Amino acid sequence: MEDRASIKRRTFDDSDKTIHRLAATILLGSYDSDFILTQGKYAYQVKGGSSGYLRYKKGNSAKWVSIADWCFYGLYILVRYRKPVWLRPMYRSLFAKMNFVSIAFSDHSIEAMGTDGQILRGRRLRLSPPFAFEEVMMEKFGYSLQKAEVLRSKLNL
Repeated sequence: MEDRASIKRRTFDDSDKTIHRLAATILLGSYDSDFILTQGKYAYQVKGGSSGYLRYKKGNSAKWVSIADWCFYGLYILVRYRKPVWLRPMYRSLFAKMNFVSIAFSDHSIEAMGTDGQILRGRRLRLSPPFAFEEVMMEKFGYSLQKAEVLRSKLNL
């Protein structure tokens, strides 16, 4: 059970778009702490670190809806597309921090273009940051950097 006293709360004015950039920054950062960020009738619940997640809710609902979760010790992040227009600045910030250069939205999917021109389109995207493989192999499985690099090359990753 999570300790409610350790959750940090911040409220933003309706016109302040910082909430979306902050949610993405916390999720992708190494700071292992829980935040609830509110703005008007919407709220984010976000936790950083390799076991982090990002959720949102609208109004007084007790139900948080999952947007993104770090999986397998931070090896990849699973991002789910949700339709509310209020979330779009957060998606733009999140994908920009993962080096995507363009984001487009439709009713049923999100489209992200990488720096190499490759386009990812889907409702659920599983993405790995470049540092993840070595970090996971060293921290969670005790590999040296050299051993992790050798394994990565053998697996053609």
